[in-house]
Amino acid sequence: MLEFVEMIPGLAGEEHFGFALLEEGAITSSWNRAEAVQLGEGDVLFSLVWKAKKAGLLSGALALNSRFTSAEAYDPQSGRLNIDLNFDNKKESTTFGLYQNAPNPFTGATTIGFHLPEAATATITVMDLSGKVLKLVRGEFAKGYQEIQLKDLTTAGVYYYRLDTPGFTATRKMVVQ
Repeated sequence: MLEFVEMIPGLAGEEHFGFALLEEGAITSSWNRAEAVQLGEGDVLFSLVWKAKKAGLLSGALALNSRFTSAEAYDPQSGRLNIDLNFDNKKESTTFGLYQNAPNPFTGATTIGFHLPEAATATITVMDLSGKVLKLVRGEFAKGYQEIQLKDLTTAGVYYYRLDTPGFTATRKMVVQ
């Protein structure tokens, strides 16, 4: 859906990014400082420039996850913080989101990420093309980005996965090789 164009440095430079997995749809990043950094209005940690290859929402094409590098930030007073992506200066944290599994297609294991604007009961249902339920993951999830890992789909083919919460439902397609 997107083609990576460039990384524009801010407080973090190009040396803080890994592009070796770009062909698999992943960019890794790790940035830290010994002293705390207070980001002010207009401060930019970094920018990534993308070229659209087909129509769609960025919030459905880009996601943060911990597949290769932990998606986390720390505050010296309060400890671990949640991190979110911003789209058009609107915090993604105010909307529901079901993200494309990664990697896709996959063999062995894949990660499904989703975002909840508030804590909720959520169910991820994995189905084959006929609608037969193959896997059901139900739980109480905290506000923010969440992910589950699927490891037990071994038959090659096209599958669907659906996220259901009391106020939101979304479905996506994935491919097992």
